[in-house]
Amino acid sequence: MKTVLVFLLTVSLSQCKLPLTFLKLQATQFVKTSNTSANCATDFSLLISDLFEMKMWALKMFDATTKLDAGILSGNVHFFGDYDLCVSIKEKTKTRTVEGKYCSAIITLNTSFTEVHEQMPKLKNWEKSISTMLLPGQSNDVQGLGGLIGICVPKSCTLGDLETLTGHVESKFKIPIHLSFREELCVYKNKSIKINKLDLLGLHCFFYSSCIFIFIGVVLVASTFYDVYLQGSGTFKIFSVYTNLKKALHQAENKKLNCLNGIKVISCLWVIYGHTAIIVGITTKNLVYQLTEWRYWPSGIFACSGHYAVDTFFMLSGLLVSYGYLKNSQNLSTSLIAFYFKRLSRLLPTMGIVVLIQIALLKLFINGPFGHLLVDLFIEKCYDNWPSMVFCTFNFMRDFKCGINHLWYMSSDTQMYLLAPIFLFFIRKHPRKVIAGMVVTFLFAVGYSVAVTFMKNLGFTYYDWSNEFAYYLSFSTIHRLPSWLIGVFCGYLLQFQNVKILKKLNIFLLLVSFLSMILLIMNQLSLMEGEYNVYRFAVWNGLARPAWSSALAYIIFSCATGHGGIIDSFLSHYVFSVLSKLTFGMYLVHIGMILVMLGNSRQSLLFNNRQILLYFGELCARSLPLALLVYLTFEAPLSSVKDYMSKHQKVMADKTN
Repeated sequence: MKTVLVFLLTVSLSQCKLPLTFLKLQATQFVKTSNTSANCATDFSLLISDLFEMKMWALKMFDATTKLDAGILSGNVHFFGDYDLCVSIKEKTKTRTVEGKYCSAIITLNTSFTEVHEQMPKLKNWEKSISTMLLPGQSNDVQGLGGLIGICVPKSCTLGDLETLTGHVESKFKIPIHLSFREELCVYKNKSIKINKLDLLGLHCFFYSSCIFIFIGVVLVASTFYDVYLQGSGTFKIFSVYTNLKKALHQAENKKLNCLNGIKVISCLWVIYGHTAIIVGITTKNLVYQLTEWRYWPSGIFACSGHYAVDTFFMLSGLLVSYGYLKNSQNLSTSLIAFYFKRLSRLLPTMGIVVLIQIALLKLFINGPFGHLLVDLFIEKCYDNWPSMVFCTFNFMRDFKCGINHLWYMSSDTQMYLLAPIFLFFIRKHPRKVIAGMVVTFLFAVGYSVAVTFMKNLGFTYYDWSNEFAYYLSFSTIHRLPSWLIGVFCGYLLQFQNVKILKKLNIFLLLVSFLSMILLIMNQLSLMEGEYNVYRFAVWNGLARPAWSSALAYIIFSCATGHGGIIDSFLSHYVFSVLSKLTFGMYLVHIGMILVMLGNSRQSLLFNNRQILLYFGELCARSLPLALLVYLTFEAPLSSVKDYMSKHQKVMADKTN
């Protein structure tokens, strides 16, 4: 097999002997005219010389370097080469040792060749792309986005040497593209990992958390042994894996709200699917296809409508807070402490550990041609923002450099939770005044969304993304507040018993709800295709999310009051009941998992629906076990502790009375 490969390479090189002869002569000229270092010039000249002599190490370096593929004018901009082959090269001569270094060079269009840009129709629409997310700090246009090309060079060549050599080639042959290099995108064997302050913090946290994990593991094993073999009972069973696993597989007794299980699972999978499509699109060969064509397809519209799934979670959060509190409300002074403790005890321990692991240790599990760019885009930028993620103030940041920014939802939801007592503690005694206050707050939030769209000329869809769009709208607690308030009001209505709805009226309202949700999703096509109109986008930003939440609220209300029929049966299925307990864990870990998957991939694939579904399926399969681990280790025990404290508090209150 090896002989066949050498023969094929020999034939390939023999066909381009004249260009290589010219390159050999130019290499000597480069050494004389460029400012490259002596070591790089020597190794580069040796590479050209040995390539003509068909030496294996030189053939490997040539083979490991990307050969431009077809379809560049159609937007195929990512070419990896052979990462593993390049970093494995090591050639010892009499005087020196030459090792391979793999660099992902960033391709940008040379500004002096604007006429080339004009002849690339698919690239002319990149200005409305997500380029600022892909290459932070560069302009949001075709020259700033760039692609990647994997090249294999001698390890002795520095970034300055590579810039000089490629710049000389560009000017000599009038090439309309420019290659730029970054240290974090160049890899060679035994390269030292850049350690910063947060990495040290993460390593310290990893050491101490390892001790904590060992302690937790011992407690879990002991508790499980106590539960299973000693048939024990009491508080110590709280940490039993056996008991908590039964809890995970047990369907909740509150049949009234079992429909929420299906909604939670579907919404979580929708969010994960959207993130999968977006991040996979960044790493695929034909990135421009995603930005200019795929987003207009039904699959693209569905994936990029995942923000409605986020509004679903806000609505569910408000509903559960309202319904749960009003169902089990106690006196104000006691409930306020328990109210906040319930949230913080479930959220902070789990999220804090997951965040620290992802931003401090995730890079250790990523090693591939695209991995180092993903680390730079999604992890390195988090070092200044990690406290805001842990303490739920991330959505207040003006510059969202951190790529693990899906945790903004936890910040906004927690802030709304902190505001909940203002409405809930008084709604039972003064329902009209509180509901009037909720309506005023609702109108204020809608007015804010409309006004800020006018003032900042903001868009609505994912492809209108910018830091201003994220700060003022997408991540804004005020902008998302109407969905949460609709949930609070729906939870209040569910307190009333024996609600009767006429069958025909119920069917009509259910049809209106489903059709409204479909129209809200499909209307994104007209928003992307049409010219920007600030009035249209302002109305859409103000009313689309409340309309979605209102439609969903009626579906839940119908199911919870016994009028849902087959819809309620589907959403309340046992499978959804089990999976719904793992949605929080999946939401936390899925971004880190997909970064590991894509960061270790060796080939740049074509972006299409099949690839998205394959990655989505693999991501879910890998994330589910981690989510189950999160549930058994943190969520279930903390939930049991909370339930135990609630029962103890109720007993003490009964004794007092």
